[in-house]
Amino acid sequence: MTATVEQIQSEWRRLIDLAQKGEEISITSQGRVIAKLTGVAPSPAVPAPDRRVWLAELAELREKTSSGKNGPATEAILEDLRSERI
Repeated sequence: MTATVEQIQSEWRRLIDLAQKGEEISITSQGRVIAKLTGVAPSPAVPAPDRRVWLAELAELREKTSSGKNGPATEAILEDLRSERI
């Protein structure tokens, strides 16, 4: 299908519906094709991750990457530095 820029401006909803249904629309200006409007194939649904599996993987990753050192939180360090300025 071919549509002019004016048609796109006045009938955009209908033309988008056609593109979603698989129609390719060539957009013309002054008799020359300047763009094409096509639909996008739906992406396959990605299942939501199982929360328990995700938490187990996170715990395993933390164990693997942990340095074993425990120290003050960043907020506590910043608070100490700020209090030293006063």
